[in-house]
Amino acid sequence: MANTSSAKKKIRVIERKTKVREMHKNKIKTHVKSVESLIAEKDQKTAADLLKKLEPKLQASRNKKIFSKAKISRIQKRLNSRIVNLNKK
Repeated sequence: MANTSSAKKKIRVIERKTKVREMHKNKIKTHVKSVESLIAEKDQKTAADLLKKLEPKLQASRNKKIFSKAKISRIQKRLNSRIVNLNKK
């Protein structure tokens, strides 16, 4: 348990930042799911447009320390390859 007032404040700050980061993480995951649903519907053009809109949000989430650089690149790579492969099948 925190003893000093600064330690108590730090706990409050951490809790607040955690809530904000969870909110941003959930928004990003929702956008990723919407791209995945378009891929499942085989709507390549709309999925590609939505992915383009999603990429700046992913990069911003890196700056906000929500996702790591590696996780963001994994998400982008997987979605992009699935969109490209829609035409091949």
